[in-house]
Amino acid sequence: MPTKRTIITNSIIGCTLLVISFLVFNLDVGNTYLRVDAPLSNGDRHGQAVALVLLIDDDTAADCAAQMLPTLANARANATFFLTGATAARNLATLNTLAEQCELGNYGFSHTALNIADKNTIRDEINLGGSLLRNLTGKAPAFFTPPNGLFNKNTLAMASNLGYRTVLPTDRPVSIDWATADSNLVQAYATNQTQAGDIIFLKANAATQQSLAAIIANFLERNLVLTSLSQLLA
Repeated sequence: MPTKRTIITNSIIGCTLLVISFLVFNLDVGNTYLRVDAPLSNGDRHGQAVALVLLIDDDTAADCAAQMLPTLANARANATFFLTGATAARNLATLNTLAEQCELGNYGFSHTALNIADKNTIRDEINLGGSLLRNLTGKAPAFFTPPNGLFNKNTLAMASNLGYRTVLPTDRPVSIDWATADSNLVQAYATNQTQAGDIIFLKANAATQQSLAAIIANFLERNLVLTSLSQLLA
């Protein structure tokens, strides 16, 4: 005959199993973090490719991005354009032109600082940003980067959970003010000590547009080719 202690122990175990079963069968994947993938900040160091990421978070950036496409095409170079969902929705013609010629990335929905956001906001920003790009272009972005490079463990976990690979820029030996109008500074930032496998982030603005041809020429002189993230990280 089981003792009182055995009965109590079995009761506790049974209650615990019931709770676990309830959680498993009522799991909301959208709110649960299944894994955390570390962000990627470089690709193959033994090749000749450098990935260029152009960030689009407002209408002016969208206009500049569209004007960069001929420069990329003429040089047979490539890039990945990261757009916020809100900007994409306001610039449909540009969005579709970019999607036809280049790879798109998820930059969230509204350029919210995700390092201080709650879990629901993080989920909504990443999910809505990516869903808009997919629904508006028919192409699902594979990569996510947090606005302003600000993130925490919850950001990385939710991006992984939603099927994205989080990408950050390779550390540069110099820094840059994204608001600069000096194309020479942008060129120096992009090309200073660049090596194969680097991931270079640039704001899609007038200074980047003006310096893009010189950046590509600098890389070609060093046998480096500008490519997309998916090609670099394949």
